[in-house]
Amino acid sequence: MPQPAPPAGARLPFSYDVTRYLCVAMHTDHRLARKAVSRIVHEPRRAVASSPGVDLGCVLRHALAAHDRQRRQDVLMVLLLLAILITMPFTFGLSLVLGLLVGWVIVATEILSVQYRIVSRQLKRENFDPRRAPRPAKATDAARLEAIELRDRGNVVVSSRFEPFVGHGLTYRTWSFALNTGRPETGKQVVPFTVHELYAHVSARVAALRLPGMDIGDVLLVNGADLLLGIDDRTRAEVLRNLAGPPGAQVSDALLRDLRKDSSGRARPYLAIRVTGWSGELVSTLFLRCALLSDNDTAFIEGSNCLLTPVPERYRTVDRQLDSPTFRQWCGLITEAAVCTPVQLVCAPFAILGDLCGTLGRHRAQRRQDRAIRLRSFNYGAEFSLREEASDWTFHRYFQSLDRELYVKTIEHRVLDALVQFLEDHNIDTSDLIQRQTSIYNSGLFAGRDISIQRSSVGTGGGGQRSGPQPARPR
Repeated sequence: MPQPAPPAGARLPFSYDVTRYLCVAMHTDHRLARKAVSRIVHEPRRAVASSPGVDLGCVLRHALAAHDRQRRQDVLMVLLLLAILITMPFTFGLSLVLGLLVGWVIVATEILSVQYRIVSRQLKRENFDPRRAPRPAKATDAARLEAIELRDRGNVVVSSRFEPFVGHGLTYRTWSFALNTGRPETGKQVVPFTVHELYAHVSARVAALRLPGMDIGDVLLVNGADLLLGIDDRTRAEVLRNLAGPPGAQVSDALLRDLRKDSSGRARPYLAIRVTGWSGELVSTLFLRCALLSDNDTAFIEGSNCLLTPVPERYRTVDRQLDSPTFRQWCGLITEAAVCTPVQLVCAPFAILGDLCGTLGRHRAQRRQDRAIRLRSFNYGAEFSLREEASDWTFHRYFQSLDRELYVKTIEHRVLDALVQFLEDHNIDTSDLIQRQTSIYNSGLFAGRDISIQRSSVGTGGGGQRSGPQPARPR
């Protein structure tokens, strides 16, 4: 079924389907909703991982609503459990049976409410509207979500991991090489150039591809542990305007231009070439960096391909769900509620206790963060990505794996061709670069003398096999 045009006033460039699926996940996967609330909404000092193709503010609003609803159910189950325990010495059998029956009604009502009042009526393709997402009950949560929405589409990525590409999935493959840019073609002289001209040429040539869903932009990558001590004062002033708050999401173009000239800084600008396909479920991003060394006699080129894979199938069943349950579905819901009721009765006290301890733990964590900031040892980087956490890391269709190759190889081919053309336009010998092109195109078999290439594979759905080195799932 074709994806309809978004309603007037909708915020773009979000992908409707993947945003809907994550909203469904918030209501049907309580573990994921709790993680989203505790590790994003309740972390006011950390950066927020970018979520390509996702309206993160809308998803987090549904996460808060689902978390509050689950907490109310836990309170009811705790009260019911107390009533059972109090009356059990007098009427053991009757108290237990009535208690389980009331608990079954509570759980069944919750399941029906989620599936046929929220999911079917609000999150199906024909009904979904991000502007109607639930509003947070607390003013602090509302302010935090507004700040997240402003930061989620900035040009700064602050990570707490080893790899700086937080929020963009697993690193599918990387390559790098060095070029002698001081060696002219026979009988010619090298035409001087700047790194800005090189970036502009590559960006323009890639944009000429006009791939559907492609977006090109400059981003600044930095580790959150370097914001207090590891970067220069000018960069810190733009990225971290308030030591007690989260990093900013936007830096000036002038700063990015100046940082391109610094090949050894800890905050490094990249050209991010992103292609979003399959209604936002498949996102391939090439992070490209060019550095000029030794008075422009050497150029170092590096590329890292990151991949976000589709969400699990259980989050997409909303598109096949009817507006009201059939008899068979009624029986399934009744059975599911009956199975879940004893588990909910036992787990509810621990869930309530966990929420209370979590509130106290947040206050203690914020005090520790204040102390770490004073000691210049706090890491402001994002350590959790909701889009990565909700990825299945498998392909559900053969064409998804094929499109991944299409995105990666088409863009890499155009980037390397643009480099060759640029060097030829400046009378620089390109024989080494042409050899390196061949090595990168055939990177599964051979890497040249000073080319470093790493690859990893993503699994295929439907019982498919994984091949090649297994990638570590982003944490």
